[in-house]
Amino acid sequence: MTGKINGSFDISNIIKYISPSASSYAELLCLGFAIYFLSKDKAPFWRITIWYLIVVILTEMIGKYCAITYRINLFVYNIYSLFELSYVTYGFYTFIKQYSNVKKWIIGIYTAIILIYITFTIMYGINVYNAFTISIMSVVFVICGLFYFYLLLKDENYIDLKFHPAFWWVGGALIFYFGSTLANFFDDIIQQKFLGKYNTRDIIYSTLNFFLYGFWAYSFICRARQRK
Repeated sequence: MTGKINGSFDISNIIKYISPSASSYAELLCLGFAIYFLSKDKAPFWRITIWYLIVVILTEMIGKYCAITYRINLFVYNIYSLFELSYVTYGFYTFIKQYSNVKKWIIGIYTAIILIYITFTIMYGINVYNAFTISIMSVVFVICGLFYFYLLLKDENYIDLKFHPAFWWVGGALIFYFGSTLANFFDDIIQQKFLGKYNTRDIIYSTLNFFLYGFWAYSFICRARQRK
């Protein structure tokens, strides 16, 4: 770390790092839906979802604080990526296992990504954004999402997709990680593009976040309805 910007703690820093961005509003709203609709759910995945969303919001706050105060925050998001990898992998396993025995595959893929993460961190340090691991993780999640929908299409049982929580959770994840994969691939191009005063990359990721957390919030409603 490079040290604080000022010798004393500035109250303006507090205001800056707790001020929500456009994406933060989506995250906060999603957390609110999760607490309201999932707090009584006894299924491990849905209960863990509440805690994961809390981690997401805390990461945003800590990341902003470190950026403003220490002028470096990449280590925060590198650490967070482990929570993201674990939660989303568990989510796909929870839904795919209803159709196929993928436990060994999921464990193998998860372990491989962890090893890639550790290798990258050892080589480049925790303060270099682990884009390589994030890209691989995104591609894997896209494949998992497509595989789930393939299995869903093969299911001969009637499923009302309008109220099927897994459909909406996986759909949100698939849109987000597919979009993220494309954005990472063309990162050098979109970083240089601006729409007015707004960076194109920020607009893309804010839009993807709204899709992700919007779909997830609706999946929580469907889960509460399913539980009843």
